[in-house]
Amino acid sequence: MSPDAQTQKRNEDTKPAPDKKPAPQKVHVLNANEAQKRSMRAQARRRWLTRLSFLFLVVIPTALTALYFFHFAADRYAVEAKFAVRSPSSTVPSGDLLSMMTTMTSAGSTMSDSYMLVDFIESRDLVDQLEDKVDLVEIYHTEQADFLTKLKADPTAEELRKYLNRWVDIYFDTASQILTLRVQTFDPQSAQALSAAILEVASDLVNEVSEQARFDSMASAEREVARIEQQLDEHRQAMVAFRDERQDVDPEASAGAQIELLTQLEGQLSSSRARLNSLLTYLSEDAPTVRVLKTEIESMERQLEEQRQRLGTGTANTSQGGDLAEGNAELSMSERLGIYEGLAVDMEFLRQAYVTALAAREGARLEADKQQRYLASFVKPSLPEQSLYPKRLQTTLVFFCFAVMIWGISLMIIYVVREHAN
Repeated sequence: MSPDAQTQKRNEDTKPAPDKKPAPQKVHVLNANEAQKRSMRAQARRRWLTRLSFLFLVVIPTALTALYFFHFAADRYAVEAKFAVRSPSSTVPSGDLLSMMTTMTSAGSTMSDSYMLVDFIESRDLVDQLEDKVDLVEIYHTEQADFLTKLKADPTAEELRKYLNRWVDIYFDTASQILTLRVQTFDPQSAQALSAAILEVASDLVNEVSEQARFDSMASAEREVARIEQQLDEHRQAMVAFRDERQDVDPEASAGAQIELLTQLEGQLSSSRARLNSLLTYLSEDAPTVRVLKTEIESMERQLEEQRQRLGTGTANTSQGGDLAEGNAELSMSERLGIYEGLAVDMEFLRQAYVTALAAREGARLEADKQQRYLASFVKPSLPEQSLYPKRLQTTLVFFCFAVMIWGISLMIIYVVREHAN
């Protein structure tokens, strides 16, 4: 083959092949009737699913709820008691500011005690306090209870507290400061007994807290009285020791007697000297009468000097307390009187301090009595004659409305999601 022929053949081989037309696709065109049928089938499927969901989410749960409440649920008897924490000082305040402030303080304290009672009744400590009064397991683990409300045979303290909170309700009205206790059990006698036991335990708690507050408020006053009493007793013993040692019950009276005696001696001495001077005018000094009178005068002078020394002179070693004198040193009357007056002044001061401490203790006692708390129960637990719980029809209707609401919300969410997906 010639080169030209080869080139031509190569060019023919390299020519692009003519375009091939794709095979025509079969297009199915829906007519109005077929589209309507498909739409009706989808709507019917949605209606069927809606009815099925309503059946499983509303009808069956409501039927099971009604079956339980009207056939299996046990009757429960409720006992209601109303009480309040009160104080003797919680009266209507007068117009003065001090009375208003005192009453407001008392009201705040009683409100705090009321909240304390609410927390106590909802705590485990109530279960521990009730063990000695009622048998909670025997009350709630009974054949009268149904399978959903019956307490297990051997519960722990925590499980018993959690279970008891279902059937014991406490409500505190802050406006009237009244507490309402509602107890439910499966027979009327146990409901009344349990409610009375809870009130007794609550009253014991209020009394205990009130007594502790009273003791704390009076402790300081009692300590002050005891301290003054001890000092007064020690001072009395010091005065008794002083009187025993000096053999003088009343140094002031003894000093008065000594001064009176000294005055009499001075008067007699002056009279004797006057007589002596009168005799010397016509008698000599050697006359017997003059010598006797001089001897009397000398004797009175010595006695007067001794009395003066006993009143204000002489050596002494004094000290306060029980150590009033050392050895056989003799105290002068003025020194003994000074020590005794010091003891007497201290004694009088301690007596006044003791009277003041007793008055302060009495004031603290009166104030503590005003702040005392007590539980005032004006609606006492009574024996119920008819079971109030469970509220079968009301609970079933509430459950039905709740189920319908959940079903409607779920259905709406599904439609919204599908709409966004399309």
